[in-house]
Amino acid sequence: MTGPTKAIVIIALAVIVMVSLNIAMWRRMRAGLAAARAADQQDQQSPADDTLRG
Repeated sequence: MTGPTKAIVIIALAVIVMVSLNIAMWRRMRAGLAAARAADQQDQQSPADDTLRG
């Protein structure tokens, strides 16, 4: 491979890796947000009196 071709291949691989990491990050963030929303809804449904929680 010549210099410019090798550079293009390296840049393409770097872009693929960055996109894959970005997708993984978004999935984890969405899962975390969903868990936080579920916990928030569960807190809102529980009684407001903290003496029952111990």
